[in-house]
Amino acid sequence: MPPRVAGSPPLPLLVLVGPAALALSFPRDLEPRSAVGLPATASYPRFGGLRGDNGSAEFGIGFQRMLRLNGTLLVAARDHLYAFALGGDPRALYPQRSVSWEPRDRAGCAVRGEVQDGCHNHIRVLLPRDARTLFVCGTNAFSPVCRTYQALTLQQEGEELPGQARCPFDARQSIAATFADDRLYSATVADFQASDAVIYRSVRGPALRSIKYSSRWLREPHFIHAMPHGAHVYFFFREMAAELGLPGKFPVSRVGRVCRNDAGGSPRVLERRWTSFLKKRLQCAVPGDVPFHFDVLEAVTAPHTLHGQPAVLAVFGTQRNSIPGSAICAFYLADVERAFEGPFADPRGATAPWPPVPEERVPQPRPGCCAGMGSAAAIVSSGDIPDETLSFAKEHPLLHGVVAPAGGRPLFTQTGTRLTQLAVDAGAGPWGNHTVLFVGSEDGRVLKVLTATRRPGDSRQHGDTAGHGDDNSGDGGTEAVLLEEIRLYEAGRCRGPRGASRVLGLELHPEGQELFVAFSGCIMRLPLSRCAQHGQCRRSCLAARDPYCVWLPPGGCVPFSEDLPDGFEQDVEGSSRLTGTCAGAASAGDGDNGDVAHGVRGAVPDAMVPVPVLVGCVLGAFVLGALVAGLGAACTRRPAAPKGAPEPPSPRPPPAPRLYPQLPPHNGTWDPPPEPLSPEPSPEPPTRTPHSLSTPQPPGPGPPLRATLECSGAAGWSLPPPAPMANRVQPGSAPLAPWDRDPRRLDVPPDSPPPPRRPLAQTYSLGGAVRPPGTARSLTRMYSLGAPGGAPPWGPHHIPLQRSFSMKPPLSTKPPLPPKPPPVP
Repeated sequence: MPPRVAGSPPLPLLVLVGPAALALSFPRDLEPRSAVGLPATASYPRFGGLRGDNGSAEFGIGFQRMLRLNGTLLVAARDHLYAFALGGDPRALYPQRSVSWEPRDRAGCAVRGEVQDGCHNHIRVLLPRDARTLFVCGTNAFSPVCRTYQALTLQQEGEELPGQARCPFDARQSIAATFADDRLYSATVADFQASDAVIYRSVRGPALRSIKYSSRWLREPHFIHAMPHGAHVYFFFREMAAELGLPGKFPVSRVGRVCRNDAGGSPRVLERRWTSFLKKRLQCAVPGDVPFHFDVLEAVTAPHTLHGQPAVLAVFGTQRNSIPGSAICAFYLADVERAFEGPFADPRGATAPWPPVPEERVPQPRPGCCAGMGSAAAIVSSGDIPDETLSFAKEHPLLHGVVAPAGGRPLFTQTGTRLTQLAVDAGAGPWGNHTVLFVGSEDGRVLKVLTATRRPGDSRQHGDTAGHGDDNSGDGGTEAVLLEEIRLYEAGRCRGPRGASRVLGLELHPEGQELFVAFSGCIMRLPLSRCAQHGQCRRSCLAARDPYCVWLPPGGCVPFSEDLPDGFEQDVEGSSRLTGTCAGAASAGDGDNGDVAHGVRGAVPDAMVPVPVLVGCVLGAFVLGALVAGLGAACTRRPAAPKGAPEPPSPRPPPAPRLYPQLPPHNGTWDPPPEPLSPEPSPEPPTRTPHSLSTPQPPGPGPPLRATLECSGAAGWSLPPPAPMANRVQPGSAPLAPWDRDPRRLDVPPDSPPPPRRPLAQTYSLGGAVRPPGTARSLTRMYSLGAPGGAPPWGPHHIPLQRSFSMKPPLSTKPPLPPKPPPVP
């Protein structure tokens, strides 16, 4: 077998997948350049509830939503709304203002049998209606209600509004909402049982909604995000696929949209319903001969500028019953808009997945168009759209095909865990030309990822390097670099329900260079970088490739700020190829010796060993191992023991006394026992006649024993030649009663004489052995090469006894046993 060079995949894997598959292999997990553990993050400030609030102290704050507005961080939680001032002391985290909003009928909710945690007011909607007003909705103990608050003072304005179709009934149900043109667009469930999924427009103007109980429009959706863009409002969600024709429930990710000027259909078709609703599948997959799909949409960001174009970034995960893994994909909004111009999927197609509808069958104006735009430019209102177009839009809301991600592949992948939340800084670094992703996971970690400065999908693929050799560590020219892995969740300091380690919210404050991380039980505040860990080590500071850290000769490694003097250094692209850290944490200057105390992991290239040297080492290891094993065996061999006189055989122990007397024959007479075969003074082990059942014999010297039963007859008969075996009862035999005798043996020739009988047993008493008169029943010990004492050589012709249920005689009542004779004096 040829040797395997370090860093190469196993040979069987090469043979199985082939070179083409290796070229498109699944991207490996990136190694973090710096790992920050719980001891380092334990000092970060966190908020777990108001002082004196016993409910928060026991169950946590019950986080729901987070919003940054006008220099204030607003947090919606269970029964409370908190406002934190940004730009204050970074070592403290306590709300500047708070509002308590408890449900009115908590006692009645508990009487109805609802869960205790559900009988609270979980604030699920937190939206800025304008620059000074907040729109807030809560579950209100399964009776949702909405309010309006002033953003600065948290004072309530106006009256409460019903929360149905604007807020879910249960905190576990999904909600996505946004304001556009001072109208609320919400996507949630409109009933307590969560059977009526709805995309709803309300608050101002006539209400409009999706078709009720239509699986073609919405099939068990889970809404993630809503946002206005251009003439449409987009909804990102996941739902159970109907077009794939797969058994069971298979979730897929979707993007849907409606027109902002949609006024509903005609009185005949889609009255007070959306006329412009369309949806299409989002694809986030690792390309290859068989693409690996991440189907479960988890989080979506607001639009950011990515490579000069507006784009949204989203977190996708694997199916719940599969290996955990996640990916981050970016979608250019221009690509999303073009995708809605594609063909429609035909739900009445005879094949699965649903085929596209031929273009000649699509009516004009095109279904899903906004009134006054595109092919519907001549139409003033959506109510004037022809009924044929409205009927087609009602039956064909799904478009054929998928929306491909930017670059055709994910920006970042992670296996072994699932990512849950995402925050993006698209203007990181001194020149604002870097994009950093902060990704939360379900196990309480936050990953800081540096994305590529070039457009994804350029000449190099994910994991390729910029001409720096064979670098597989994610450094130097790769599309993504895992800068930090930060562990934050600590169960003792952040209480919450089961699964409380899941990151539920991330909010960036770039001006203050801080990040707010929300769990179910608490909120944490942490800086965007930890530049001080590099100290005075220039090599460590530059090798970290952190856009938030710069090397300033007088002050060492410091966070970047606008008031820093010129002359700082930074190597985000990794062009200097610096690795490792300095030897002394407090040493100044270049520090090229490396310091592991700083926690920066340098990229160590794979060691290249020449094949002849590797072969010689392997052979030498085998030879050395054989020599060591031989010497060990020779040294540990025991000397042979000297031969001495054979030990005398130990006397046989006397047989155990019988507990039951011997049974007489059926005629009630006793015959004298046969003479012993040998004059040995010690008694032989008890034997049985063919009429008794076999019992296991103790092992002794000589050939192995075989338990056999012999036919009755006189001893000393001469043996005839062996006859063929017969698997039946011999003819001519009279039927016998069960207590008389057993049927004839099936594995013994029919004319063979029986062996001599031996005494069944001897009973002992205080006066000596008692030998009752009569014929004793015996067992005969048979040897494979003959029997001792002149017995006939039966061994070679015997077959081990096999139990046959078909030969067992029927059971009948046995006669009573005679009384035991008195012992002989």
